[in-house]
Parts: sequence; C-alpha cells; structure tokens
Amino acid sequence: MKNSKDKILNFLSENRERHFDQRDLKKSLLPELNTDQIKRLLKEIIAYDEELMRVYKETTSSLPVQYSGLIDDFLLNGGFEKIELEINSKSEFLKEKELLEYDNLRLQKENLRLGNWDIRFRWLIALITFLIGFITKWFLEKN
Repeated sequence: MKNSKDKILNFLSENRERHFDQRDLKKSLLPELNTDQIKRLLKEIIAYDEELMRVYKETTSSLPVQYSGLIDDFLLNGGFEKIELEINSKSEFLKEKELLEYDNLRLQKENLRLGNWDIRFRWLIALITFLIGFITKWFLEKN
C-alpha cells in the first residue's frame, strides 16, 4: 500500500482495541511525516467519510481515532489508492480530451484557410476568363 491514508486505516484494522492519535501513528507507522501532516491525513479521511473511523473529541494537540467496522470493507474495495487512481485516470482522460479538441480546432482553422484559397483561386480564374473574353471581343470588333 503506497497511500498513507490506507496505511493508517490498515494499521487501525490491525490494532482494533486501542485508539491512536497523530503522535502514536508517527511513532508506530509513519516516522517520515510530522504530526501535523498525520493530523491532516486523519482530517482528510474524516472529510471523506466521517463514519469510517471512530473519532474522539479533538483537542488542540490531539486527534484520537479508533477502528470501526467500515474500515475493512473500504480497504477491500481498494481504499484511497483506488479513489486516487480513478481521479488520475479521469484527469488524464480530460487532458486527452482537451488535446483532441485543440487539434480539432487547429484542423478546422487550416481547413478554412484552404477553403479561402480555393475561393480566391476560383475568383482569379473567373477574372482571367472575363478579361480574355473582353480582349477577344475587342479584337474581333476591331477587325
């Protein structure tokens, strides 16, 4: 599991009988993060689904959480890693869509330019034909 939020949920699932705050999680699970980062991760989990973990009263220095029965099903369904993959695939799809729309507009613009040259060329042929006819008529009338 790469996702830190999934790591926290998995840790809570393995240690069901006890509650943990961000300092406990830093010591036991995520020593590379500081306590504020872990607290932010906990708040992100709560913001996603406030019933996913049992959340005890938050103090200024602590946010205690504990396992709830919803964690196991959530992790079995892919957890936050699956959600992030779906978000990334949607953003890649949107980027690809924007590129295709841009290419389509560019091709339409080029097509209009070609169409304009086609119209100009036809006007030029019509003008030359008119001049040739006028000159021919002038020479025939002169003789």
